Amino acid sequence: MSTKRMRFSLVSYDSKLYAIGGHNNKTLNNVESYDTQTNQWISMASLNILRREHDATVLQNTIYVCGGKDGTILKSCEYYTLNTDDWTFSTPMSQVREDLSLVAHDRLIYAIGGKNGTQNFNTMERYDTNTKQWQPMANMKYPRDYLGSASFMGKIYVCGGWSYSDVMNSCETYDSKTNQWTPIASMQLERIGFKLIAFNDKIYALGGQTKDGNITDTVEIYDYKSNQWYYTTSMPIKVYDYGTTYLTKCR
Repeated sequence: MSTKRMRFSLVSYDSKLYAIGGHNNKTLNNVESYDTQTNQWISMASLNILRREHDATVLQNTIYVCGGKDGTILKSCEYYTLNTDDWTFSTPMSQVREDLSLVAHDRLIYAIGGKNGTQNFNTMERYDTNTKQWQPMANMKYPRDYLGSASFMGKIYVCGGWSYSDVMNSCETYDSKTNQWTPIASMQLERIGFKLIAFNDKIYALGGQTKDGNITDTVEIYDYKSNQWYYTTSMPIKVYDYGTTYLTKCR
C-alpha cells in the first residue's frame, strides 16, 4: 500500500482490494484500491470523516463502513458507490461502536459487538438498505469486541475477541431465520485482533494476539460438519490488527 496503516478495514469487490481508513501515528480517512490486473495501488475518494477501529463490508456493488473512532467513538456509517467514486453518509447505528464486526448477510448488514470505550457489547443490530433503518436483533451469549466474524452456510459466525477483560476462544453462530444464537466448538487458541474468513466449505481463523499477549502466525480451520477446529499451516509472518479478505475472481 502507499500508506502504512493499522486498525483499518480491507474489503474486496470485482478483482480489487480496498484499504479504508485506520491509523499511522494519526487517524486516517484516505482510501486506496489495489488492482490485480495492473498490480498497482491507486488513491480513491476519502471517507467523509477520519476513522480507525471501524469495520467495512460489501453488499451488492456498495461498500459500507460503520463505527470506529476519530477521537470520539462513532455510531455514524457511510457508503461508497463504486461507479461514482464517492462516499455518502447513511443512517447511523443506534449506539456507538468501536472494534465491532460488520457483516453482509442475506441482503442485510449486521453490526455486531464492539465497545463504547469502557464496556464491550453483546448487542447486534441490522440495517436494511431499502428502509434505511437499523433494527435491534438477538444478543450474543457473550459481550465481544475485537472479534472475528463471517457469513457462512446461511448463518453468521463469530469467534474470539475481548469479553470483559478476558481474551476468548469461544464461538457462536446466528440464524437469521429464527433470530437465535447457538454456541459451537471453541477455537484451539484464544484470539483478539484476528480475522475470520469463510472460504469454500471451511472457516479460517488467522493470526491475532493471544491470551498471553503474544502475536501469532497460527491458522485454524473450522469444519462445520464435525463441529471441530484444527490447526493447519501457519502464515509466514505473525500478524495482529491487520486487514484480510479474499477475491472471488481475478482477471
